Amino acid sequence: MTGLILKDFLILRKSLRSYLFMLVVYTAIAFSGVWSADIVGVLMVVIVMLLPMNVFAYDKQCQWDTYGLALPVGRTKTVAARYLCVLLLCLLSVALTSVLGVALFAAGRVEEPVEFMVSCSVMGLISVLVNAIMLPFLYKFGPERARMMFFGILGGCVLLIVTILFPLGGLSWLKSLELAEPTLRQATIVPAVAALAGVALLALSFLLSRHFYGSKDV
Repeated sequence: MTGLILKDFLILRKSLRSYLFMLVVYTAIAFSGVWSADIVGVLMVVIVMLLPMNVFAYDKQCQWDTYGLALPVGRTKTVAARYLCVLLLCLLSVALTSVLGVALFAAGRVEEPVEFMVSCSVMGLISVLVNAIMLPFLYKFGPERARMMFFGILGGCVLLIVTILFPLGGLSWLKSLELAEPTLRQATIVPAVAALAGVALLALSFLLSRHFYGSKDV
């Protein structure tokens, strides 16, 4: 199964270089003060959302499933390796964003480091949530159709949020819940809760993907 994880990272090496270049550019802009430091976290979420789609697209292009199923690994371990790869990507994105946050704080571009830590945790949870939703679709419908569904899912999430917030007073109600200065305890609890929630979401998503891939006729 380790070989399958390495295979996914080798497939992504060119994409990772391109996305890292984009990250360097956006980080430089954040250092210049043109944009807020939060743009780094947002970009990391987008990158982690797009990378799994690239893996599925490359697998389909080279007909990996036909070859992979001939290996003595089994479909369950194949799906588990893909999920572990996604989890590692999420953890790496959170770690890299945290390191960049420290650098931005040292440069005076982050005023509240504790708030930035909370923001990184939330961004990490969002990236896990989107992948937990998208991976079963990728296994069920393939990368082309799932890519179109991705935008539909994002639009549906936005519509759901607007529908919930509108009776409550819109964004003004949401801002009223915002913590102006999170405490160190809150900055410790939020990452822990985000990590547990992310693992639970991926576990449920894994069961669904395993079912879809197990019944798939390759």
